Amino acid sequence: MWFHAVKLQSGLPSAYAIEMALDGELVRKRESDVARPRKWDTYEKGSKVPRDKPGTRNVIDQAEARFPGTAVWFRSPIWRMLKRERLDRRAIEAEMRALSPQVRALLFEAELRGTERELRFKAFEGDDEQKLWEMCNFEALVTTLLLVAQSEEIASKELHEQALQLYLDLQAGLMKTVELAPFYPELFSLIDLRFKHWGYLASNQRIEIVIFWQGYQEALAKRARDAAAAAHEALVTPDGFLTDGDPS
Repeated sequence: MWFHAVKLQSGLPSAYAIEMALDGELVRKRESDVARPRKWDTYEKGSKVPRDKPGTRNVIDQAEARFPGTAVWFRSPIWRMLKRERLDRRAIEAEMRALSPQVRALLFEAELRGTERELRFKAFEGDDEQKLWEMCNFEALVTTLLLVAQSEEIASKELHEQALQLYLDLQAGLMKTVELAPFYPELFSLIDLRFKHWGYLASNQRIEIVIFWQGYQEALAKRARDAAAAAHEALVTPDGFLTDGDPS
């Protein structure tokens, strides 16, 4: 996904073109061929992942300097969460504070209290949820999953249900974005397995339930078809003709 984001942001057509833009000094044209590192080819194929270590040859930093906004695709906390690394409350809060100002405004109070040096969390309510849904981008997805992780840490059933429903609601829009369109089947499946719904057999018995994105989207599609069929049926007169929908 990171390479795809670099390619989209750069507007360049291939791994070779990106390599020329970022590592052109390492490319040598010979009489019969071209000698080049080809590391960007391996990133494109997914056969190799760059090392994110400090240094002048850090390719994530190189790409970010030339094509701003690409590093977040590599360094996003979503990958740690999908690897099932536990983020405690402080780690989750730190990741939330690193989000864009637009998103932070949905999570934190607008002003500091007294002598406090950091903004407090505010109540995450329906309006905030709606704004995240309207954003419908990678950051909105990451924020939603951070909220699910936060709900797990603080054992909040309400936030857990709210955030997971938002994830389900985001799916249809995310599937159409150019950044996620090639990857959403695998990405959503990984998310579904990591972030499970909670069910309760009794007040003291909780179970985890996996709702796969395919089933949810199929259910939505069926509901839309049924609604369309019902609307059509309501316009058909007993003798089989369509009305214009005007009751007068």
